[in-house]
Amino acid sequence: MLVCTYLFQKEICLDVGVENLVRGIVHPTSALLDSGTNSIFIYQVWAEQIGLPLVKLDVSILVYNIDSTLDAGGCITHKYSFVAEYQGHRERVTAKATQLGKINLILGCTWLFKYNPEIDWQTGVV
Repeated sequence: MLVCTYLFQKEICLDVGVENLVRGIVHPTSALLDSGTNSIFIYQVWAEQIGLPLVKLDVSILVYNIDSTLDAGGCITHKYSFVAEYQGHRERVTAKATQLGKINLILGCTWLFKYNPEIDWQTGVV
């Protein structure tokens, strides 16, 4: 599986809630919309901080940067399941754990295709 993202000049973020399925606590965060990736990703350090249960993947996933180099963070080896909340809609999702750094959550094409939000990519308005 190839995981890569496309670099946009303007980042588009949504305010979402991430609910820990074990504890029932909702943690608000900002999620980056990324139409250049095919999955949902969560910052592993943050996921651990909020106590999400960690699940090992059967197969590790190589991560490539935008310049086609392998990511310094290494392979994705784990995932987290949680309930994502956005504008009153709640759904259980699974996100691959990686070292995102500045953002806690990335919502890729799988999420975008399912919810089909109206996005003005030029202004960043959702």
